[in-house]
Amino acid sequence: MVRVGQRRRGIAEALLAGAVAYAREHGAEMLEGHPVDLAARESKPTSANLYHGTASMFARAGFAEVLRTRPDRPVMRLRLGGPSVAR
Repeated sequence: MVRVGQRRRGIAEALLAGAVAYAREHGAEMLEGHPVDLAARESKPTSANLYHGTASMFARAGFAEVLRTRPDRPVMRLRLGGPSVAR
């Protein structure tokens, strides 16, 4: 979680990029995230909702949506060592 006052500076994206790099360096084959899709929400999300990150941030990092657990909660995956694929 990024501290209030430090948000909207790209810190979450840098943390996600670091997690992807760490996973790749340690032999992970796939990563999965359960972010919030802000475009699908009817109301403004709380900070607790954003703890998981946003779908747009995961998409920019190369993750692909594979399904949704709720209208505003996609499951996104990134296959490491190759293109992202939905499985």
